[in-house]
Amino acid sequence: MITAIIIAASLGLAAAFSLAWLLMPGLRRQIENPKHWFQEQAQRYDQACHDRCDEAKLSLDETR
Repeated sequence: MITAIIIAASLGLAAAFSLAWLLMPGLRRQIENPKHWFQEQAQRYDQACHDRCDEAKLSLDETR
């Protein structure tokens, strides 16, 4: 009995959330915003590491 209630509630909430995601572009942007923020931060980090590696290689080449 309790299992059926939990499953029904889970399916109902999943359906409601999916419907809201499809019908409300503002909500969709708000939900997906952390993903885009994380991607931007990861790209900045990768670029900074790449720049530091290039600087380190240059300084090693200058000392030789």
